[in-house]
Amino acid sequence: MKRYYCKRLNETLNFDALKVFYCCATRTGPSIDVPSPKNVSNLIKKRNSLIKMMDRGVIPKECEGCFDLKEQENPKPLLLSFFSKPSKSNLIIVKHFKQCDCSCIYCCEQYLSGRKIVLKPKKSDYYDLLPIIKELYKKDIIDKKELDVHFQGGNVSVLEEFEDLVNIFIKNGVKRIEIATNGIKYLPIIENIVDKTFVDINVSIDSGCRETFKAIKTVDKFDDVVENLKKYSKLPLLLRLKYILVRGVNDNQEEISKYINLMKSIGINNSELMIDQCDSEFIQGNEFKIPDYYYKLFKFYKEECIQNNIEPHVWEYVDKILEKGSFFK
Repeated sequence: MKRYYCKRLNETLNFDALKVFYCCATRTGPSIDVPSPKNVSNLIKKRNSLIKMMDRGVIPKECEGCFDLKEQENPKPLLLSFFSKPSKSNLIIVKHFKQCDCSCIYCCEQYLSGRKIVLKPKKSDYYDLLPIIKELYKKDIIDKKELDVHFQGGNVSVLEEFEDLVNIFIKNGVKRIEIATNGIKYLPIIENIVDKTFVDINVSIDSGCRETFKAIKTVDKFDDVVENLKKYSKLPLLLRLKYILVRGVNDNQEEISKYINLMKSIGINNSELMIDQCDSEFIQGNEFKIPDYYYKLFKFYKEECIQNNIEPHVWEYVDKILEKGSFFK
């Protein structure tokens, strides 16, 4: 009898706007409606039911075709009984908010929620996460020793409860905090936590010059971002820059070279190259086809990074997309 498992399913609570997902996927992965603090136990009950299903050899519809789904090498029942102690989460993804202080032309939320630029911190338009996190800790559902927290969603600098969330994770001994930000506003709280946990700052800059940054982000804040990057680079943390290829804007060797030169001038040695999946002009018959010249750009990117002592990261799912030649094939 075949049995399946997913490492992410056993570990992850992904707090999105309208659902809580059990993996890195949003809108497509297995999920449950956002709970109130009174019934957070339902999060684990639903996850255990999914694990039991795969233990019986049944793949949930939402998981079909996912590269993270594995077949057990030595298929044995996981023996999750009604009386089993709930498994604890060691990865929490915070993306229950969509507000941001820029308006990137590649951002999916532009089309899904009509997001408007927000300059001052405000509450999430969907729900407050802090009371839910407090209840998860109270019920001992979070693995305190191994917890990894990823802040994604909009831009954390305009989320009113951002610092309160960071503080409760720090108070409970979080192992690692990863923050995705556009870098427009400096986050002073980072200075207060770098000696308490491992901090990973991921800045989407997508450019190496002011003109290209403004064309993609639609705000003229490139110089501010560069100054903030210089501040972060002096702290004991992992600082990564992200470059998303946008067709007709930064998808050429000249712009990638400017980006790499910027990293070198600041002293940042960790980079990610990604693909814009919202370019509707690529979609033909429900497929997002990858143009041939992108493969040359990825090769050029890797060679230039290595030459300048920069780590040229490409996410596993991006490699899978390049291998298939499209997003939906």
